[in-house]
Amino acid sequence: MNLKNLSLVLIAPLCWGMSFTLAKPAVQHFPPLFLMLMVYSGIAVIMALTQHENFQTPWPQLLLISCLAVTIQGALLFYAVRDVEATTANLVLQTQVPAAVIMGWLIAGEKLDTAKVIGTLIAILGVAIVIGLPENRPPLIPVLMIVLSGFVWAAGQVFARLYSKDSGLMILKANAYYGVPQLLLATVVLEHGQLEAMQTATLSMWMLLLFVGFVGFYLAYATWFSALKIMRVDEVVPFVLLMTPVGLVTAVVFLGETITPVQYLGGGVLMLGLAIVNRLIKIPKTTRAPS
Repeated sequence: MNLKNLSLVLIAPLCWGMSFTLAKPAVQHFPPLFLMLMVYSGIAVIMALTQHENFQTPWPQLLLISCLAVTIQGALLFYAVRDVEATTANLVLQTQVPAAVIMGWLIAGEKLDTAKVIGTLIAILGVAIVIGLPENRPPLIPVLMIVLSGFVWAAGQVFARLYSKDSGLMILKANAYYGVPQLLLATVVLEHGQLEAMQTATLSMWMLLLFVGFVGFYLAYATWFSALKIMRVDEVVPFVLLMTPVGLVTAVVFLGETITPVQYLGGGVLMLGLAIVNRLIKIPKTTRAPS
């Protein structure tokens, strides 16, 4: 992998790790769906100015993909993040990797081999340790919402692979174009206090929102889709593992959170499972003894 390709695959998880953690104070001030509406509205404007191609994928498929990967996933994730420490959320969110394996198998009929099964089970054990062993256990419902958001996101990615006829950047454009009306309707019907949140937001809060939107959404996904366009998926996906340590360090440094021994243990087990799923650690094949 040359330096240019390495830079592409490093940027996305670094951006996701930092911005996901720093999104916690943002979603505690802004209603989550309204925050996503502002973010994707900005992305839609950028895409309108930079990407002038027409969509090749039929609109019903684009609507389905954006509904899963943007609206439903975002609502589940950001509402949950408000009530869970960022360290815990970063660890639990990595269940989206085995979720992608499971949804690929269920929806697209992708091969589910021994390594993927073992890695997924180990990753689930790691999450169980994180949420089950601490004396001060994280609230169960928000944690389950984060896990469910991973499965919804994974389903959106699988449908994107199955149905999309557009480039990665055009998928991001479609997510913005089709996601904005959905988010607008959702925030109007389900949320309140949007105007008050805008009026009371400090300059630092607006800067934080800008960072999350530009770095965590636009820059991360633009580089991620660009990497997928020129490299194999199995070359790119293992770098997602970097999101967890980056997010944990960000939570400790900027949010003042602490990483408990149980989180170290559960996180280590989780990362081991993800490494097996991503083929970074290979499961030795058993051979039958000759009779």
